[in-house]
Amino acid sequence: MSEDEKMTMNEFHKKMAVKTNGGVWSVLDKDAPTKNELEQALEMAHTSLYHWRQIGKPINIARGEYMISRVYSHMGNGNEALHYAERTLKLTEDAGDKAAFDMGFAYEVLAKAYAVKGDKKNCEKYKDMAQKIIDTLGEEDKKISQGELDKVQC
Repeated sequence: MSEDEKMTMNEFHKKMAVKTNGGVWSVLDKDAPTKNELEQALEMAHTSLYHWRQIGKPINIARGEYMISRVYSHMGNGNEALHYAERTLKLTEDAGDKAAFDMGFAYEVLAKAYAVKGDKKNCEKYKDMAQKIIDTLGEEDKKISQGELDKVQC
């Protein structure tokens, strides 16, 4: 038997959720991902969300929705990006105080979706809200969050 066959279903779901999520980041971090790479990233993002839904906490599901929104933004599909960004915000809000770090990302992905839609006012609004959260974070979390927010061009 291989190592994977010895996993419980929950271990399998977690492994696949993490692996596919990481695959999405490797595409989004490229300067100019191809259309095919973005389509594969979207498939990975949906796969990651599926696996998180099986075993994850609400914040894991919010992060899965976030990733789908990010890919749609990269693809230039503002309507879908906004749909998943709004779901990200709702799930993150529902997670409460445990999700303080994630609130910055929820606002960042909304800003990004509005930027793709050409809505400068809402883009700036959510970018400012994200910045206020980021300013309260510790150095390591701030560095990660700020790096993503700095990519948003309203």
